[in-house]
Amino acid sequence: MQHSHSSAAGRDVMESGSAAASSIASARSGAIAVAAARQRAGGAGEASATTRVAFTISAREWQLFLPGLTGGGMEALGATWVDTEALRGDDWERMLRDDLRPDAIVTAWSTPALPPQPPGEAELPLRFVAHITGSVRKLVPRRYIERGLLVTNWGASISHTIAEHAMLLVLAALRNLPAWGNVEDSDDGCVYEKLARIRPKSLRGRRVGLHGFGAIAREIAGMLRAFGADVSAWSAGVPRSLYEEFGVRPSAGLKELFAGSEVLIECEGLTPDSRGMVTAELLELLPEDAVFVNVGRAGVTDEEALARMVRTGRLRAGLDVYSPVVGTVGGGILSPHIAGPTLDTCPACGDNALRNLEAYLRGEMPAGLMTLEVYDRST
Repeated sequence: MQHSHSSAAGRDVMESGSAAASSIASARSGAIAVAAARQRAGGAGEASATTRVAFTISAREWQLFLPGLTGGGMEALGATWVDTEALRGDDWERMLRDDLRPDAIVTAWSTPALPPQPPGEAELPLRFVAHITGSVRKLVPRRYIERGLLVTNWGASISHTIAEHAMLLVLAALRNLPAWGNVEDSDDGCVYEKLARIRPKSLRGRRVGLHGFGAIAREIAGMLRAFGADVSAWSAGVPRSLYEEFGVRPSAGLKELFAGSEVLIECEGLTPDSRGMVTAELLELLPEDAVFVNVGRAGVTDEEALARMVRTGRLRAGLDVYSPVVGTVGGGILSPHIAGPTLDTCPACGDNALRNLEAYLRGEMPAGLMTLEVYDRST
């Protein structure tokens, strides 16, 4: 195994790994070794016998996502590890072009962006990016995918954790968690008074709208069924058959969706078309004291209008994404953009990236390839 720009912590990660999660990633070490042994020459999407692989992630990311991957698979590949936290200045582009010249790279949050203009094949023969984490827009400029670069990310592997967090925010808003601190719990307290001050609500049987119908929204729809919720959804371009497959009623448009939802869960990706799509006019269509939850992107919503309606008690809100303009929304629930991977699911994200790397090395197409359509809808 080659190593570049390592720290002491990084060396410890590579040498020892984490026994706690070795059941996932150590099994992949042997699998990668097998994949490396089966490399064959071929066209696009197929690795050659001289494939150069670089893991360009930080030591902390290695511990988080690849805790059981020690030396076996890396040695089999002759792979290089670049500790991204040790990079300085123009180290990254120089290393890509002059030192690493990788055919495939494994990346994560800390990986610097690829050069804005794709270099020629002779200068940078990069064919595959296995991104461990989510959005690739800040890492891979669109023109790379236009030119045929294969890119994968964590795809739907953590959709369930984001859906769980959405449900947490929905239930907390319905039970009016922000009001709990103003009510004392005492044996002689009047239940009627508590109910009047907190105004808790149940989710069962409520009309719930989903704006967006990607993997996360579909996970949420499945969870809502357990509560007997009446679920409807809308997202541009989604066929009626897909809604029906998940037991969801398609809405004719956003106005119908918002007007008919006692709980609205925002899951839409941020694109030029969706930016600011949820206007003050749409928010006003929600019934009085409705719940608005956002686990998508803040820029989809008119945040000033939303904050105003929450402060006046017109709406309840649970937000995992928000900009500084929202501040501390009085009466709202703000979570620190933590709806993504949980600590226990991070190794599964690394495992997903390694499976895709194996497929590439075997000359197979990796699963969940990033298309231009998916790229444009992502954030």
